[in-house]
Amino acid sequence: MGVIIKEVGKALPRRVVHNTELEKLIDTNNEWIMERTGIEERRVAEEEKALDLAAAAAREALGDTDYDTIDLLIVATVTPDMLVPSMGALLKKELKLANAVAFDINTACSGFLYGLWMAEALMKNGAAEGSHTNHIGRALVVGVERLSRIVDWTDRGTSILFGDGAGAALLEMDDKKDGILSSFMKNYDDEGDVLTCGMEYLKNPFAKDEDVKQCLRMHGTKVFKFAVNAVGEVMDEALKRAGLTPDDIDHYIPHQANMRIITSAAQRFKQPLEKFQVSINGTGNVSAASVPMAMHDCYRSGKIKEGDLVMLVGFGGGLSAGALIYRA
Repeated sequence: MGVIIKEVGKALPRRVVHNTELEKLIDTNNEWIMERTGIEERRVAEEEKALDLAAAAAREALGDTDYDTIDLLIVATVTPDMLVPSMGALLKKELKLANAVAFDINTACSGFLYGLWMAEALMKNGAAEGSHTNHIGRALVVGVERLSRIVDWTDRGTSILFGDGAGAALLEMDDKKDGILSSFMKNYDDEGDVLTCGMEYLKNPFAKDEDVKQCLRMHGTKVFKFAVNAVGEVMDEALKRAGLTPDDIDHYIPHQANMRIITSAAQRFKQPLEKFQVSINGTGNVSAASVPMAMHDCYRSGKIKEGDLVMLVGFGGGLSAGALIYRA
């Protein structure tokens, strides 16, 4: 009996922002951005809330599934609409998932991978206390971000990279399929604060906190070096745990952060770039939503067939990284 990825969903804001529009805001140009990142355009939410995007992606993944059979909902995000209720609680209410236990996680761009890892563990070993059953038969894992809310649009180093969107996956127990074969998650201490975003709280007359700006800050070169090394480590370990070689994997779906990182992974594992899903050109880096959105693209393109072996790879703030292998 395995935990399978039954269906996927994706949602994007309507507003498209091409690199040429950024030329009007900062000292950059389309060619410079494309050469260094592989990004041509991204989506930016003008009116859509994170909840709108999450709900749209979730509804596509759920399809005609009986919503009352969803026992678990995990939402990965660093840009929730509210602190309380959580995005999980907001999405549960919006979708009317009467029997789901819902909560959020934040491991930045690795969030969706951590969500899948947690969901599988709970489905195999745990029970949802608030569920109508004594086991978790179906789970919904969602990655959603509105990174445009925490990006400094005058900063050339970060404003060119990020976008908004949501992706979702419906997980199901299946006694006839392998489903998820292995996973490996790892945290690395961010000793140099190379990827951070502060929290801007209201002032009070008693606290002596320093002023903090709620804005994404990144040391690009150091993050790149971390990503290249971390991706290699988690991919190696996930393959080892599944008893597989890189050649056995039919499709690699990496976090869409930078085209050079994807290319580096392909070269390190001596795999053709064609086996790697590349969606970054049209979305940019959408943090926790990046991997499920790329999964959706890979499925909808018809690349993934039943029985194929698929590896998901993520890395991000924390610092964090993870890889997961499943049989479609």
